[in-house]
Amino acid sequence: MKIEFILSSRSYSLRLEEGLVADYREKIKLCFPCCYPVFTQIKKNKDSTERVTSMAGLVTKIYDTFGEDFPWDGRGLNFLRAILSTEISASIPLMLCSAPGHDVSRRVESMAREEGKELAAVAMGSTEGYEAAEKYIISASKKGTWVMLKNCHLCTDWLRETLVKRLQSLSTSHSDFRLFITSEISAKLPTALLRISDIIVAEAPSGVKASISRFFSSIAADRLNNPVRNRLYLILAWVHAVVQERLHFIPLGWTQKYEFTEADAIHGLDVIDSLIEDALKGRMQLDPEKLPWDAIRSTLCKGVFGGRITETVDQEFLDNLVQRIFVTKCYDVNFQLADVEDGVTLPEGSTSKEIFSWIDRLPSRTPTTWIGLGNDAEKTRELTVVESVEKKICAIGNIVCI
Repeated sequence: MKIEFILSSRSYSLRLEEGLVADYREKIKLCFPCCYPVFTQIKKNKDSTERVTSMAGLVTKIYDTFGEDFPWDGRGLNFLRAILSTEISASIPLMLCSAPGHDVSRRVESMAREEGKELAAVAMGSTEGYEAAEKYIISASKKGTWVMLKNCHLCTDWLRETLVKRLQSLSTSHSDFRLFITSEISAKLPTALLRISDIIVAEAPSGVKASISRFFSSIAADRLNNPVRNRLYLILAWVHAVVQERLHFIPLGWTQKYEFTEADAIHGLDVIDSLIEDALKGRMQLDPEKLPWDAIRSTLCKGVFGGRITETVDQEFLDNLVQRIFVTKCYDVNFQLADVEDGVTLPEGSTSKEIFSWIDRLPSRTPTTWIGLGNDAEKTRELTVVESVEKKICAIGNIVCI
């Protein structure tokens, strides 16, 4: 078994719960075979280890502890096609584990289209899904097609009791058969399935640019043929990106970790289109002055994004963000998205070509002032990340050495 992973300090996956120590120790051996002996040494030396107070110091500590060859920056999803063609077979499933809200299934669907492969995808979590999954696996293993089981963190008992046995019985599968399993990172994933799978653990790239790019990449090209609508889509993408990016700065960004996902932006897209269609009443011409601004703002604040928020201070920030940029003036040249000095401005035009060119020019690293936080927010976050990683390394050392 080979495992490719991105070791992320923001989304490290192994939860530590009483009564599961032995199971976690086994998962650590599986997921970090090259590092397992080092974790034991960490346990022995942790009391004498100097405290790390910066990200640079943390990187240095990782190299000093694990060596310069430590594979903490794995190949990840960008190497999906290479892994598929050279490292897995009909008898080895490929498990794609991700942080909550990051939908990796689209990468598989896109690859299937490009490769001209037949792909049967099943959303797991219901009796109907279990029955369909077994049916597709049996059929695809004979025909040599692909199957993808989505959101398998919702059915860990079924994975343990049914899927593992089914896979072990497929001794004569077609050589072109491939099984993909997508799941949020979860400690409940059965060890038996981890043993027989290749695994990629990944999270979505952070930053406003990456978020907006993912959003527009998910929109069909024929939906971006109206510059007036495109402008609305762009400021929706900005709101969603700010909402997502502030999750990295809890409790400064939000008071708690709300379950905002990429699906929220797609829902917002459908809401905007529906409200515009109702307002047009058969007219073809879109006039920015006559767009249903109040309805759009209200729905985004109370439903699409606000429906997940429970704290008043968080709702006030969302309301202010939406109210400030979902206005007629967003169609003006040099309209500022971030109300700060030298803040980012919208492109002059809103054709799809102009939008993608504007996205490409955005900085990969998002200034914290763009998302409504102070200049010191990054330093505060860095200290939080460093402390979190150190605690988890020590916790792993404790489990390994029990």
